[in-house]
Formats: sequence, C-alpha cells, structure tokens
Amino acid sequence: MQAACNTSCMRARTTLWLPTISMLLLSLISYMDRSVLAILSPTILRDLHLSATEYGLAISVFSICYMIANPIWGLWMDRHGLFATAIIAVAVWSLAAGAHAFIGHWFLPGILGLCIGRGMLGFGEGATFPAGLKTVAETLPVSQRAFGLGLAYSGGSLGALLTPLLITPLAARYGWRAAFLVTASAGLLWLLLWMWMHHAGFYQFHPETRAAAAPRTHRFNLSLLNVPLIGTAAIYGLGAAPLVFGLYAAPLYLTRVLHESQATLGHLLWIPPAGWEAGYLFWGRVVDRRSLRLRSGQAPRGSARPVGLFVGLAAAGVLMMAIPAVAHLPHALLLTMLLFFAAMFVAGGFVVLALADGLTRQPAASAGFLAGFCISCWALVTAFVMPAIGHLFDAQRYGASFVLMACIPPVGVMIWWWLTGVKTTAMHLKGA
Repeated sequence: MQAACNTSCMRARTTLWLPTISMLLLSLISYMDRSVLAILSPTILRDLHLSATEYGLAISVFSICYMIANPIWGLWMDRHGLFATAIIAVAVWSLAAGAHAFIGHWFLPGILGLCIGRGMLGFGEGATFPAGLKTVAETLPVSQRAFGLGLAYSGGSLGALLTPLLITPLAARYGWRAAFLVTASAGLLWLLLWMWMHHAGFYQFHPETRAAAAPRTHRFNLSLLNVPLIGTAAIYGLGAAPLVFGLYAAPLYLTRVLHESQATLGHLLWIPPAGWEAGYLFWGRVVDRRSLRLRSGQAPRGSARPVGLFVGLAAAGVLMMAIPAVAHLPHALLLTMLLFFAAMFVAGGFVVLALADGLTRQPAASAGFLAGFCISCWALVTAFVMPAIGHLFDAQRYGASFVLMACIPPVGVMIWWWLTGVKTTAMHLKGA
C-alpha cells in the first residue's frame, strides 16, 4: 500500500514538472537556432563578404522583430491560450531557421538575405519566453515558480552551451549551411512532442492558479502598461544586456583579440552559457527561499523589494570591464573565459529576479504579456547595442565595448528603483 502511494506521488510530481521541462526544451531549441550564426560568424562573414558592422545590423534586425513579437505573442497567449500559439510560433521560426541555409543565393542575397532570415527568426522566437513564464504561472505552485522559471528559461543557456559543441564539428564536416537545416529540424520534432503531451493530458493547471490564469477574451487595455510593469521591463532589459555580448560578440572577440580559430571556438563557447545556466538555477533557488521567508514573516520588515540583490548584481557586473585587461596576461584565455562565465551568471540573476519580482506585481493571467513586454525591452536594448559593438570592434576599440556593457545594468537598477518606489509610495498615500 505504501509502495503504491509512493509510486503515485512520484508520478504526480513528474507530471507537475513535465510542462516546465517542455518549455526547457523549447528555449533550448530556440537558442540553438539563434546561436548558430554567432558561433559560425567568422566563417559566415568571410564567405558572404560581410563586415562586423553589417553583422551587427543583422542582429539588430533580429532584435527589432523579436522586440515587436514578444508582447504580441504574450498577449495572444493570455487571451486565447498557449497550445495553438506555440504551434504557430515554432513552425514560423523553424522555417526561418532553415531558410538561413540558402542565404547568399539570388532570392536571399548577402546582407539583405541575412536580415530577412534573422527578422523572420526573431518574430517567431518572440513566443519562446512568454510561453515559459505562462507555463510556470499556470502549472506550478507559487512556492516553486522562481526555480521553475529558471528551469524553463535555462534551456536557452543550455542551448547556447551545447550548440558550439555540436554545431562546430558538424559545420566543419558538412558546411555552415547544413548546420541551419539540422537545428530547424529540432523545432519540428518539438511540435510533435507538444501535441502528444497535450493529447495525453500532461498539461494541467495547478489548483493555486487555475482561476487566475485561465485565458481571457476581452480586448487589450492600456492598464496593462502600468508603472511596475515598465520598471520590471527596464531592469530586465538593461540588467540582462551583458547576455548580448556573451551570445553575439564573444566569438568575434576571441578570434580577433585572442586569435582563436573557428575550430577552437567549439571548445570555448560553451563556457559563457554555462555561467548563464548556473545563474538561472542558482538565483531561482535564492528567490524561492527569499519568497518563502517573506510569506512566513521571517524576513526583515521593508525587505519586500529586492533592492539589495539588484544592486549587488549590478556591482558584480562591473567585472566585465576587466576582460580586455587580461588579454596580455599569462593564461589570458582561461581568465577571459572565467570572466565571461561570471558576467553571464550575473545576467542570468537579473532575468530570474526581475521576472519573479514582476509576477508579484502583475496578475497571473497576464504572465505571457509580462514576459513578452520585458523581453521586448531586452531586444530593444540589443537592437541599439549590437551595431554600436560592431562599430567599436571594426575600430578595434574593444575596451570601450566592455565599459559600455558594464554600465548598462546599473542604469536599469536605478530606473526600476525609482518607478517601483513611486508606485509603492503612491499606494501607501492612497491607503493613508
């Protein structure tokens, strides 16, 4: 009898986490698709005769389309449900990823073809992280949401970690075009898994959030764009900005400054995403424990706003500025990769902490829009930052690019502190 009960409890716990694990796989595939270009950028830019500035422009196009798509997909999920929305989005981005294999042909020429491909990919992938937060808000209890969020989003860092290990030898053997076709196929396989999981009844609303998280059909209204939401978006978009460098600029920095070959990059570029992965899981646990102390009354009065955590993360992010300084030291490569690891670890903390704080300020039924709006802000930052980094790289002003990246998160902390403080003060005055 006891054994049967234990087996039943184990099955229930496994079923509880299956939707989150499906989102881990979704974000993994998403980052595999978007990481191929960055990892193979030295080879692709050479073959297509493109400059780093043009490469930055293509990343900017991706970011603009990604920025526009995130709140659209998130709002659509909140209004009409996640299942069909995810199918449409993944189909779009998988086809776009496969189209990259034909860039340079007459119908997708040069920089124009690259921008078209990146734009389509960015629009489709805008559904990835709204889907992850939506799933966590619908299927997990409040006490496990932050870790669940870290787990669902960690597929992105895991995908960025695994892609160089898998894609570099594949591209070396079959060419860079084949790499895009392989990653595109993974998205189509995920669609089969998603449809089976729903057909089998594994996606279930948690009792704590069933009523609050049910899809709503009324029209969008501007009250969704409230002050706390804007503050959350600012600290997410600016705090997580160093992810841009680790994902898109690190390969060019390693080849141009440390003179590493394309083949060697496959053995190095898993390290920054490993820091990102560790950051998601570590900070998810930290936030859940902090939330538990707040609900139980064990935390000090006035500590509901995670000001100290955000300030600490911003201060730790200044370490990025040390990366150019170690380029001429003994063991420069090791020190550089450790610093990249640390920068991504800190940026992962901003993502988890910002969204966890945002979930406490927004209704559960708007979780998709919350994630979409925040990630849209991050994409907007990327759209401005990447062309600037590309220009600095072409001018060989590498140190300036690291200073730029290290200074952005503190700005996000100040904006968040002011906006959420204004809202909190207004609420207290209204209550008085």
